[in-house]
Amino acid sequence: MEDIDITQFNTVTEGKATILFPKHNEVFYNPVQQFNRDMSIAAIRTWNEVFTQEKRERIEKKLAKAKDQEAKEKIQKSLDDLETESKFTILEALAASGLRSIRYAKEIPKLKQVVCNDIELEAMESIKRNVKYNNLSEELVKPNHGDAMRVMYDCVGTDKKFHVVDLDPYGSAAPFVDGAVQAVADGGLLCVTCTDLAILAGSMHPETCYGKYAGMPLKGMFPHEMALRLVLQMLQTSAGRYKRHIVPLVSCSIDFYLRVFVRVFTSPKEVKMSASRMATIYECSGCNAYTVQPLGKMTIKKENGAERHTPATGPAVNTHCEHCEHIHHIGGPAWGGKIHDKAFVGKMLQHVKDNESNYGTNARMKGMLTVIHEEIDAPLYWTLGRLTGTIHCNSMPILDLYSAILNAGYKVSSSHCQPQSVKTDAPASVMWDIFRAWVKKNPVVMKNIAENSPARKILAKEPSIEVDFTKHAEASAESRNVNLVRYQVNPTANWGPKARAGKKRKADEEEGGEEEGKNNKEQKQNSS
Repeated sequence: MEDIDITQFNTVTEGKATILFPKHNEVFYNPVQQFNRDMSIAAIRTWNEVFTQEKRERIEKKLAKAKDQEAKEKIQKSLDDLETESKFTILEALAASGLRSIRYAKEIPKLKQVVCNDIELEAMESIKRNVKYNNLSEELVKPNHGDAMRVMYDCVGTDKKFHVVDLDPYGSAAPFVDGAVQAVADGGLLCVTCTDLAILAGSMHPETCYGKYAGMPLKGMFPHEMALRLVLQMLQTSAGRYKRHIVPLVSCSIDFYLRVFVRVFTSPKEVKMSASRMATIYECSGCNAYTVQPLGKMTIKKENGAERHTPATGPAVNTHCEHCEHIHHIGGPAWGGKIHDKAFVGKMLQHVKDNESNYGTNARMKGMLTVIHEEIDAPLYWTLGRLTGTIHCNSMPILDLYSAILNAGYKVSSSHCQPQSVKTDAPASVMWDIFRAWVKKNPVVMKNIAENSPARKILAKEPSIEVDFTKHAEASAESRNVNLVRYQVNPTANWGPKARAGKKRKADEEEGGEEEGKNNKEQKQNSS
């Protein structure tokens, strides 16, 4: 490019995009996030196939009902246009360098336009430079200098909503969600990243988590899935104000952040179901046994089939844990429904397998999506380390534990959120019965266990079921039997969230601001 002095830039190639980064690094780039971008492209392409198929089926129904030739020809043209025209729009609300938008433009077919928005002038210069360097038009990748919330709110009440809205801030997405749930088209896709996992997972400042997400975290047994459920609750609560509801497609806990993909629909009837899909979570402070308490209850009247919504009854636990007599911690409200759509995950996994060369992180994508596809639809999970640590016993082979659960008539799988995890619909009483039986074969030294330890209360009881550790045929999942990257090891040295970029970085660090933001976005946008 004759007007770009390449000597002033470092180049980074990711997917089909090559990005110029100034050597003084005025904008943000984190190579570890390639997995995020790869997963996003696969999710958007899979969603578009589903979205287009739904449109096709609606048009075909209209065609079958058409009564005259003129109407049939008009509808047939709409069907033909669906296969050829590009009517698919994306908003990347917090774009920084524009890498994600440029990859979307180059790697997602039938894309009409991606609006690449950022509030920073330095980022806008970078976006325009990178669009030009990649030989893309500004009609396809439209640089937009503006406040993300203003851009999204400008869509409200118009027919110019985006089919896909992508929020990928440095920190929490919470400040941008109200605009996002209104800016996405009916049936469209909302992609949300939150990198403030220390807050969401409850390792620090639960009051901050409540302030951002209107839910309390739990940091005991299942912090990462709890974090996903708090974000989904926030999305549904925001959408419900506008008679909209979410359908989670894929919810991923990844490295130092989480990424969720949800569809957004307009349906007052479905919004009424949201209370029944929310829950308060009780987690024992001693043995970590957990109980999910729905906030609402929906019943169907026998006489006319009408729905009746009422508050749920409770509490679902006693003042003290029935297993170890310790007190409970209370988390939520959180999303209590399904966090994945298994049919969608299956399609997305097949898409990755069919297009491996398009994704630099395809091995990890296949591993994570396979584990997600294998997850049973039961909320939360145990971990083998916590279970054996509570009892102070020798570790049990994970497949022996899975077999015992399956032989008892319950379902079990691992969770993508945590290695050595146990996601099951078996109640806590069954889990502790299994460990009581294990301890009979592998005794613990009781004199080494404190008098107030949960282990003493749990092991004082006899098993109430016959525990069978015989190897079950379904104990070993497909992902264990093939060479998949089930759980990613640290990808690079000193990996994790990069420091925020830009000339203001030094000043920001000296000021000691608590909130992180990509090029100081959140502070500027929230104050405008």
